Amino acid sequence: MNTIHPDNPSYIDGFHHPEFDQRDADRLAECEAAWNERSGPRVGDFAIMPTGEYHRFSHEWPDGLQTSKDGSFYFGKGFADFSGGLDPSIPNDRIRPTEETRPGSFWFFHHNHSRAHNGVRFQVMCRVYRIER
Repeated sequence: MNTIHPDNPSYIDGFHHPEFDQRDADRLAECEAAWNERSGPRVGDFAIMPTGEYHRFSHEWPDGLQTSKDGSFYFGKGFADFSGGLDPSIPNDRIRPTEETRPGSFWFFHHNHSRAHNGVRFQVMCRVYRIER
């Protein structure tokens, strides 16, 4: 869990992080448009597990997807990558779409410059799927 300084939200875990700006917003719009062109469940989308818990899809295989309860989702142009622990794969034939959407947290590098402590965080609307037993 990140520790955010109450007087300076860009100061997280003892490091100054850049603030999301218009240049980042323009990049996000481009990445999100490409991501939304993809059909079916995507890494970063949500899965309602048979227990009713919400997990997120975290790795895609040809025959299914793995989920995770938490972790970090990097957002790129038309894709998301996950860093964290993975649950077992769920076969594609058990994944059903719903009409629900919900915001998911993602990050990418400020101004697309990859370096330490240069991530900006934001939310993107994600699809929600139901996992059948």
